[in-house]
Amino acid sequence: MVNLKPTELLKNISNLMSEGSDSFNKQVDLSNKMTSENDYYDEEADMEKIYFQSLINRIDISLSALIESVSLPQLLKKYKKDFTKLDGKHTDMQILPYIGEWYSQTLDLFWKYHITLSSLLEVNIETLLIEEKKSQLERILINTPKIVKDREIEPKNETAVKKCVYELLIHTFPDTVKEISIAKETKTYKPDLGVRSLKCAVEYKFADSEQEVKTAIGGIYEDMKGYHGSNDWTFFYAVIYMTDAFFTTEQILSELSIDSSTQNWKPILVFGKGQRKNNNSLK
Repeated sequence: MVNLKPTELLKNISNLMSEGSDSFNKQVDLSNKMTSENDYYDEEADMEKIYFQSLINRIDISLSALIESVSLPQLLKKYKKDFTKLDGKHTDMQILPYIGEWYSQTLDLFWKYHITLSSLLEVNIETLLIEEKKSQLERILINTPKIVKDREIEPKNETAVKKCVYELLIHTFPDTVKEISIAKETKTYKPDLGVRSLKCAVEYKFADSEQEVKTAIGGIYEDMKGYHGSNDWTFFYAVIYMTDAFFTTEQILSELSIDSSTQNWKPILVFGKGQRKNNNSLK
């Protein structure tokens, strides 16, 4: 007989769900970049969807095994019924009405059962819940171009972009604040947005040319040094809103030298409509 350890199995499911959230976010990012002229993103999205499906299958098997191991036949029956209802839609990407945020019904279902089982096994999942909320925040940031488009705005600078995102974020994260302060000995840094409960700060850059992207990267590099060491803000997103596909995410990561020492920073590269009123001005 197999000697299952429920808490270890729950931990494994937690890791798989985190991978699932990352995979889903990547699909959202790719869906925003896909065009009829660029088959590369189409192919990458197809591969990511296959990977996402494999994660869903693994989580389903693990959740079923966990529920069975703790001898809850009625809960297992209900879980299987709920999971079967989503047949054919397990990898679907849907948008929440009014908010405009992408979400996965399957991942939502997994979370409901995961939280219930965590309570039954008396496992503290506060850290995991925070990570999932950070993943939700990341999906919103990745979706910046659609957020701006839905408001029928063609931005001319980062102020217009971050205003659109802030107006959405306050509905999902009521503790969202603007222009937070991180004081250092010689300078006070002010990230554009922040979610206090997640200790996440967001810096927006608007780029209407390759040169402006390079300038933005320089600014982000300085911010990485300036924001380091804050106790109130421990994770940072740098969102570069480009009006055309001037660079790839890989190029930006390479330029910023993101490595194990800067794992609390994550650049997000998006592109949407917009044009500076005065290309000589970067504000």
